[in-house]
Amino acid sequence: MASEVESEPQESLWATVKGDFAGSGGAKVVGVALVLAWMAFQWGWGNDILLPPIVARAFEAVDDGATWLSAVLATLSGMGAGMAFWGITQTVDGLVVLGGLRLVPGITERISRFVARQGWIKPFDELSFGTKFLIAYASGASVLCLVDVFATGRPGLRVRRRMLAEAVALAVAGVGVIILVVGALTSIGARIPATEGAAEVALRYARNPLTWLVIYGSLFLLSSLVSKLTGAGEGPETTSDRG
Repeated sequence: MASEVESEPQESLWATVKGDFAGSGGAKVVGVALVLAWMAFQWGWGNDILLPPIVARAFEAVDDGATWLSAVLATLSGMGAGMAFWGITQTVDGLVVLGGLRLVPGITERISRFVARQGWIKPFDELSFGTKFLIAYASGASVLCLVDVFATGRPGLRVRRRMLAEAVALAVAGVGVIILVVGALTSIGARIPATEGAAEVALRYARNPLTWLVIYGSLFLLSSLVSKLTGAGEGPETTSDRG
């Protein structure tokens, strides 16, 4: 099958782009531009900048700085606010990306054929739970959507409603765990005289978007390293299978 795909005549990239936008007027151009703008916001610093102050405000609105009950409620409040924000943005992100790919079917199919020849990625259902979690947490639910579309060659939301819900849940769970740990440690530390100063420093770092970016980047690099080490042992077997 691979040889058949490679033997098919390939049109130029420019011809593919023109085919996607031919006769569409300016509406499709605007639609694609809006999709790209959203992806830049979601994949860039946009949501990472907004999340820490949302969590901090929810936390500080409940915490009285003295009682342990308020510490528990403040931690849960911050976690709830952060998870709600993350769930909404991740869901919108997946919907926008999946809808955006339908605007450029030629480009989507071209990328899918290229990925199929390279064998870089697998469909969502074939990924391990750990890989799904790391991708959802470090990169977002929309990246899992892209992986599945390009791996299967089939765009569309209808067939991915369950997948999108699972990807969003994984992304939200990852953020929720981080907020829970940071919030709990901060609440406990702020109520112990010996660690009060350290708790204030931790809270200051938790408000800083760079802290979250470092966490995301570290997980992404760790996932890439694990994938490379795992894939290194599969190389000879894959080569022999092709032969």
